[in-house]
Amino acid sequence: MKVDIWMDLTCPFCYMGKLKFMAALQQFPGKENVLVRFRSFELDPNAPKNYPGTLYDWLSNRYGKIARRNH
Repeated sequence: MKVDIWMDLTCPFCYMGKLKFMAALQQFPGKENVLVRFRSFELDPNAPKNYPGTLYDWLSNRYGKIARRNH
């Protein structure tokens, strides 16, 4: 089975969907037969190319407060 996932890399909802999909895939009995291909989609073509802060700053201003993950 082939699955194409279209997502905008700066969209927090796309990211949450990706995490949920990958978790569900791990429980799928035929997961070794699934080819997942991630595709890029620009959700907001009017997003600024240069922002005077960090990506987290821009996302927080755009979508509201976003919890920052420490890596």
